[in-house]
Amino acid sequence: MQKPVHFLIFGCLLAVLLTACAASAAPQAAATSAPAQPAVELTPLPTFTALASDSTAASTSAPSSIPTTAPATAAPPTAALSAATAIPTRAAGPAVVLDQIHMLNAHDGWGWAAQQGALSQLLRTGDGGQTWTDVSPKPGSGSAYNYYGSFFLDGQTAWLTYFDSTANNGGLLYTKDGGQNWSNLPPNQYLQNARVQFSSATDGVAETADMGAGQAHLTYYQTQDAGNTWKVVAISAPNPEDGMPAGTLHLCNICGDQLYYDPARVIIAQGDMANDPVGVVRISVSADLGKTWTNLQLALPAKYAGGSVAPMQPVFFGQTGLLPVNIIKYDQKNALTFSALVVYVSQDGGQTWQPAPGELENPLSQINNVQILSAKDVFVVCGKNLCASNDGAQTWKTLSGSLNFDQSTGAADAVTMFNFIDPQNGWAVSGQSGATTLWQSQDGGATWAKMSPTLNK
Repeated sequence: MQKPVHFLIFGCLLAVLLTACAASAAPQAAATSAPAQPAVELTPLPTFTALASDSTAASTSAPSSIPTTAPATAAPPTAALSAATAIPTRAAGPAVVLDQIHMLNAHDGWGWAAQQGALSQLLRTGDGGQTWTDVSPKPGSGSAYNYYGSFFLDGQTAWLTYFDSTANNGGLLYTKDGGQNWSNLPPNQYLQNARVQFSSATDGVAETADMGAGQAHLTYYQTQDAGNTWKVVAISAPNPEDGMPAGTLHLCNICGDQLYYDPARVIIAQGDMANDPVGVVRISVSADLGKTWTNLQLALPAKYAGGSVAPMQPVFFGQTGLLPVNIIKYDQKNALTFSALVVYVSQDGGQTWQPAPGELENPLSQINNVQILSAKDVFVVCGKNLCASNDGAQTWKTLSGSLNFDQSTGAADAVTMFNFIDPQNGWAVSGQSGATTLWQSQDGGATWAKMSPTLNK
């Protein structure tokens, strides 16, 4: 029996966005025996059921995943600005309204101001978000840049995606001095809809997606020269299709399928949001770019038998991986029976998985906003509140703070994105574009203080 189709709306960096993602998928992505990686927000592609925040917007935000979310194997480092490269202290100027914020540490971060005209204003902070400096590329260096698909490696190094409608191609703008100067990297037709994630100043991955008729065709490209040249990642599909370009994998977009890539592994997690549930989470794993695949079926907790699954991108910290999965069930009248988030955990790089005991039930039909900071620390939007786990989803606590995190009602004061850099320190943006408010928490989201950001003169 066919059941109603329910679309996923995932907010981001490939790895999960490939940055395990951010970046996550990639973007949605992470590496073997690597040091603990920085916060990854699951932010799958917005058109995908949504690589991540980048980084940011949907956060994804899942941890944004491509794209929060990136080759996820080595989530990029979050280098603090040194004294030699710190933003100069200037007199505070007018108030600035931010739509997006991506903090790298307690001091340094990047943000996007509310859009003025055709372009967004790119900003940088060196004092935790109190004051911001306009570092937008100057006219003529790629006028169609935007935050979608862009990536910030540290306080100095960033890539902005752009699309040139006249030439009908896309490319990247690149800075290595905190936005004081931008260079135009060679245009590349594959980058016009890409989400990029870099694990170093030279090594990165771009995820491209061709969407249509409920289907998605994803291809990954890699660079080893900071984005000057790219070559396709030759991933072989588990079920090859005639006429499919090399390296392209076909997913069911409307079902909620997710694809994750990093140099150590490729993972396809299948959703069943467009057809009858199959009673398990189906995963295909390859450690050799698709030459061989292992198919896994992960059992659902007994209390959620009969539910449909909507997986997010996994996030890896060395060999430890976390895979958040929505499990949702509707009755014959299309009323929600239950909605739960179950986090499956792998200790062997994705070869085997077990559900963590801390099942998180939710009043929302789907949990779309997850940020995974480490193998232990996870933040999730649960209704109007945030929920947090500091033991790898073994247990959860509800943070009944002063902010409204539920975007489903369209409330004017709803939080549109949040960004934690560690279990205690986080930022959030609430309100509608052009009239947003920036908040900061220093106690893990229990309380929030309103900020009054200004633009440096």
